Amino acid sequence: MLSNINEVLLDLQSVNLIRKMKNLSCILLVVFTLGVSSCGQRGRSIDHQVIIEEISETMQKTTVKFLATEHDFGIVKEGEKVVHVFEVLNTGASDLVLQSVNPSCGCTTPKYDKKPIRPGKKGSIEVVFDTKGRPGNQRKTIMVVTNTEPPNTVLSFTCEVIRPEDRKIVRPEDSKIVR
Repeated sequence: MLSNINEVLLDLQSVNLIRKMKNLSCILLVVFTLGVSSCGQRGRSIDHQVIIEEISETMQKTTVKFLATEHDFGIVKEGEKVVHVFEVLNTGASDLVLQSVNPSCGCTTPKYDKKPIRPGKKGSIEVVFDTKGRPGNQRKTIMVVTNTEPPNTVLSFTCEVIRPEDRKIVRPEDSKIVR
């Protein structure tokens, strides 16, 4: 009988020990996951910045001409997506690289040439503006970073977004609508 009690006590101690180990394992797993994810983010952003700086320093500089840096969509109806293509000309002797194209707002989506643009050739930056939930006068910018001096060029567009119930007349030539 005494051996049975000892076995039961050992079993209870084992169960408690296992529970404590599970709890400790869960806590360690959470701490480890948080540590790895936060370290990864810090490391990634630092490495990303270093890579951009190294590329910028080693890349040959060229010159660029934007055929237009501003565009006016005119009057557009809320809920429409409008698009404009900014054309870029490599006026230098080296390849032009569009390193990044960053809109000022999540409502604007850029698409651009990822391949280098040869000297004398044209490239394009297409911007799509989603007018949903953005009534009123709008002015958005797009920061373009290239291997030129200076490296940054700001593109912009404007428009007046009207709600469908507003009485203003929208002419077809005032906007290019993405269907």
